[in-house]
Amino acid sequence: MSTKVTMNLTERDVENTESLVQLTGSRTKAQAVSTALSVTKAIASRLKTGGEVLIRSKDGHIERLVIPGFE
Repeated sequence: MSTKVTMNLTERDVENTESLVQLTGSRTKAQAVSTALSVTKAIASRLKTGGEVLIRSKDGHIERLVIPGFE
């Protein structure tokens, strides 16, 4: 099932979408947004249950990801 959504995007939203297309190799902006929604859902679910999201750099340094509104 799919639902068409029409919305107004800020310049920043458009830039973020274009960046996501490049970073994810998405074929379309809609695919990039869909991927972003899936990632956000996974992160929000983990944080809601008391988990943390950690990012490890190539050199092994670990940072905790903090997202305002998901704390």
